Amino acid sequence: MNRVRWLNAQWPSTMRTIGSKLKAMPFSEDSLDGFAIERIRDEFIEGRYIEKYLYQEIIADPFGKEEVIERASYRSTEFTLFSQFPCIELRNNQRSIKEFINRLLLACNFTLIVSPITVNLLDWITALQNATGKTIIIDSLQVSGVALEEGITGKILLKGDRDVREAIGNIVGSKKYTLEKVQVKIAAEGKIISIHLANNGMAKIPPDHTSSFLPLLRQSFPEKKLE
Repeated sequence: MNRVRWLNAQWPSTMRTIGSKLKAMPFSEDSLDGFAIERIRDEFIEGRYIEKYLYQEIIADPFGKEEVIERASYRSTEFTLFSQFPCIELRNNQRSIKEFINRLLLACNFTLIVSPITVNLLDWITALQNATGKTIIIDSLQVSGVALEEGITGKILLKGDRDVREAIGNIVGSKKYTLEKVQVKIAAEGKIISIHLANNGMAKIPPDHTSSFLPLLRQSFPEKKLE
């Protein structure tokens, strides 16, 4: 599955200005990190953030003699920066995006504001269904913060061979809860495609269908952000 995550940002200048600054921070043989910018337009910037990290590998021969070998490896995160919400799109990013954000801040003279997104998953799914014109089934979902008793909350995971939205309503009733994750199924190209969505603005899409579904997920991303 290809991972995609969206973040919000308040850009201090135009995409072309920021793109020029990122191009001035390229990844090279002598650098430990940097950008490889592929396209700069008025509405977006597209590129990769590359990190080089060094580590030591210890190899022992049959006689017990050890040799330390210096190794180098690389991590790469594909990204698109948009002038409008959602402003930052990360594709197959590393678990930590701290260094990427730090580099963006540096390029913007530390006047950039980046914030995580909390999205209403049901609104996202409704908008996606409207964008595709196809029925979407939620066959798995996870909710948290379900008030069971005073001072006690629970987390519930539901899976089914049909839509589970009605079932979670029957279970929690009028109790408050947070819908954290869903798995949706949608028909496409004669197949049933599974897509995972999370309320932190993250999606997991099958590699063979990323090119067709990623623009639709981005287009249907709810403008109204939960605080």
